[in-house]
Amino acid sequence: MKIFYLHKISIVILLFFSFSVPFLSGCGGGRVPPQGMPTLYPCSIQITQKNQPLTDAVVSLHSTSENFPWTINGRTDEKGQAEIFTHGYFKGAPAGDFRVTVDKLETVIPPLPDIMPTSESELTKLFDKREAEIKEYRLVDIRFTQAESTPFSINVNKKMGVVSLDISTANSQN
Repeated sequence: MKIFYLHKISIVILLFFSFSVPFLSGCGGGRVPPQGMPTLYPCSIQITQKNQPLTDAVVSLHSTSENFPWTINGRTDEKGQAEIFTHGYFKGAPAGDFRVTVDKLETVIPPLPDIMPTSESELTKLFDKREAEIKEYRLVDIRFTQAESTPFSINVNKKMGVVSLDISTANSQN
């Protein structure tokens, strides 16, 4: 009985160390940047609309250079500030000139009825009808959502602070 118990403890200790050693030694702790990724610099962009923070908007940087392979974006928080990431994971953006786009969509989904149908065919009809009634509204003027028409541009460099941009155009539906 004692030997069986000691054997179980040995297995638990062995498993613990075999799984924890790679993390303690630094292996597997973070993602490795893709080959050729340039140096990234911290980049934050403050977005306001009619002098109010624009929350939950997507802010993207589009390089003015041709054949630029990196996706660069962030999402604004409750203060309207977006911390920018390259490829969605690596904090910061490469140095260079970029066009800045801002987009925010609101999806309105019709509520479900208080009493749900019990038959499968009626449920299917209800959800088909509901899906057809879903409305999506763009809460930012469309010119701010496209690199070709946005009036905003920035230069990312190692000394940049928070860049503030105001999109004071009235809401439009698309």
